Order: sequence, then C-alpha cells, then structure tokens
Amino acid sequence: MQTETRNTETLGALIDKLSIVNLKLWHCQELLYSHNSTEQNQGEERTKLESKNTSLLGQRERLIAVIDEWVSQAVTNPEGMLLANPQNKIYGRFRTDEQQA
Repeated sequence: MQTETRNTETLGALIDKLSIVNLKLWHCQELLYSHNSTEQNQGEERTKLESKNTSLLGQRERLIAVIDEWVSQAVTNPEGMLLANPQNKIYGRFRTDEQQA
C-alpha cells in the first residue's frame, strides 16, 4: 500500500535551499582543491573540509530528490499539494509605520 506524501515546502523555498547548499559546496571545494590551499590544508583541517564536502554533497543529493518528488507530485496530483505558511507581504501604501512619511 503506497501512502501519499505531502510536501509542505514551496518549490521556491526548495530551490533557495539548494542554491545555498551549492554555494557552500563551491566554497568548500574551492578551499579543498585549490592549489594554494592544498598546501595549507593538511592533516586535521583537510579532514574537516573533506567531511564537510561529503555532508554537503549528501544534502545536495537529498534536496534534488525532494525537488524531483515535488515536481512529480505537482504534475500527477496537484490537488494533494499543500502550501505551508503562505506569506502575506505588505508594501508601499499599505504600510502603517512612521517610516513611510
């Protein structure tokens, strides 16, 4: 028996998370594999960077899988999609604070 999963994230929020993980991964790999830092990052520091790199690759893989699942569910069962915490933003003329003046 297959159970229906409800994804409470919006597609934009998932892509935002993926972009942040990709940036962290890029910076981590830059430190890990650049020529200058390879000489500097020996021993314990290199081990920490390798561990972070592995963790970030895993996070990236999981986020991509969740995005794939989200898109698949949106196509096959759009009624089952659940948006969590819709945000209501008020701009311009609707502001009531004194900064508007």
